[in-house]
Amino acid sequence: MPKFVCICKTVIDLSPIPAPDQWMIISDNEMTNNFEKEEKNKIIDISYIYQQMKIVIKCPNCGRLHISWDGFEKSPTVYKIDETFNIL
Repeated sequence: MPKFVCICKTVIDLSPIPAPDQWMIISDNEMTNNFEKEEKNKIIDISYIYQQMKIVIKCPNCGRLHISWDGFEKSPTVYKIDETFNIL
């Protein structure tokens, strides 16, 4: 997927590696279940961790997050910023 078009019509170029607008996330549960049980000194293959992660594309124009929960085979779920607030 070299290019991605946001709902706001911004074309996001994903061809650079690493792509500055592409993020990878993993849930706390997945991280714990997959890696906490590993031996402390065991080396974990980064490609395995990468495969467990979800792909997120952040639009540099509007800030929407496009999360591919089920890979690129299905359309991503789009999250729009509702409001921002200051943490007290």
